[in-house]
Amino acid sequence: MRIKTDPFRSRTATWLVLATGALALAGCASKPAQGYGAAEQNIAAQAQQQMESAEQATQVDPQKTYLNLIAQMQQAQQWYASLAHADAFERQYGSNPEIRLKRADAQRNTGQPQLAEANYRALLGDADSNTQARAHRGLGLLYAGQKRYAQAVSQLERARQLNPIDADVLADLAYTHMLDGRLAAASLPILQAAQLAPGNARVQLNLALYWLANGDQHQASQLLQRLRQPQAKNTPPLIDETSVQTLQSQLITIEQAVRARPPAADTAPAIAPPGAVRTIVIEQLPPQHAAPSRIDIVQAPGNSTPSQPQ
Repeated sequence: MRIKTDPFRSRTATWLVLATGALALAGCASKPAQGYGAAEQNIAAQAQQQMESAEQATQVDPQKTYLNLIAQMQQAQQWYASLAHADAFERQYGSNPEIRLKRADAQRNTGQPQLAEANYRALLGDADSNTQARAHRGLGLLYAGQKRYAQAVSQLERARQLNPIDADVLADLAYTHMLDGRLAAASLPILQAAQLAPGNARVQLNLALYWLANGDQHQASQLLQRLRQPQAKNTPPLIDETSVQTLQSQLITIEQAVRARPPAADTAPAIAPPGAVRTIVIEQLPPQHAAPSRIDIVQAPGNSTPSQPQ
């Protein structure tokens, strides 16, 4: 026959065991200056604090767990599902800045730009500077997707000012400059982002894109080769063939934007003329000796938007 246990009695018994054990140890020690009774109270308080700390360490925050689940959905590009779960979260727990940001991100990626913009703007006055920065970044990505590059840069610059070491913001800012044909303006933020986040594949691919658009084939190909190598044993490489293929269409778009903008006198990059074939050579790093892989890039109309937030 199973015997039901009373959680409160079990918890009390645990406390008594801890306190009794601590008191026994105190009895073996030398008498403290303030008297034996003061020591008993102090040890009992320490035992209670230790028990409460252990309980807190094992507690699970359901709201935080749910928010993490929605974040994972968005990282997997499951924007419609994340929007449904944002509704469910607010129904169960109420609204907060974090879920409102996630809702706005989902709306931006599910063809609801007006709702996304309204929700981002409502968060610009939040007391938390990190929330403000993320809202400015969301507006920047929204405007860049609409090819409103001047407004996008303004919002991303504000996000950068609020959080100068956010590599994703810096990479988005650089990419938006490139989409606007401003390679010189993209230089500082993309180099900063690359050094701040050497293991971020999206950031590193934006650096490769910048070098390719600037005509620096050598640095770009070496970087791509490093990214295609496993970073550690039993780990996959940061990029695959699909990533490189995506880079092709992005490069075409950037080159078209650069050609559409009058080049500076001494800083015009080597851009292939329309209809020309560009070849990305991914150089092999020592000690490998396999032939370098080549990807032919034919100039053709392309379409690309800034990478989505992670």
